[in-house]
Amino acid sequence: MFIYNNNIYDDYVYLHFIICSEFIFVAAAKYCVDIATHQHGCCVLQRCIGHSSGEHREKLVAEICANALLLAQDQFGNYVVQFILDLRNRSATANVVSQFEGNYVHLSMQKFGSHVVEKCLAVFSDENRSRVIFELLSAPCFGQLLQDPHANYVVQSALRHSEGHLHNSLVEAVESHKTMSRNSPYSRKILSQKLLKK
Repeated sequence: MFIYNNNIYDDYVYLHFIICSEFIFVAAAKYCVDIATHQHGCCVLQRCIGHSSGEHREKLVAEICANALLLAQDQFGNYVVQFILDLRNRSATANVVSQFEGNYVHLSMQKFGSHVVEKCLAVFSDENRSRVIFELLSAPCFGQLLQDPHANYVVQSALRHSEGHLHNSLVEAVESHKTMSRNSPYSRKILSQKLLKK
């Protein structure tokens, strides 16, 4: 088993091992969930990705992507998923998309998952971004998203990163819930935004 001590200085020690020892990459891939969900381990894992290359990097990224849905909901793991998304690697993104499809609404209403969905909206291609927004728009609980303390930020991001017909559909959906949402402190943030302009 890969042992990671709960010490604030461990990540500095492991950084030197990362540079010198390939076996760290193998262990990091094998135990990526344990490491990613650790307060200091999540930083080490990101450094592993940054310092690895070729087969080691592909394996490490693939293992993280295979567990992306789980990690996205974790207080530390979500940072690792966001790091992967920022790489804008086509294969990695496709794997994350396959994990997240059908789960964007659920993730949006979670504290940590919502940050990951916002990242998706920021870095995805137009096609994948549209899929996320359509999933949000199709949710029977769309009105609840506007009033949710986490999902309202996702809706704001969707408005910011959409354009044309899709943006207009989103604006119309928000405005159709204006009466119900007006008294919610979270909805007011959306309703007061200039983003509602078509």
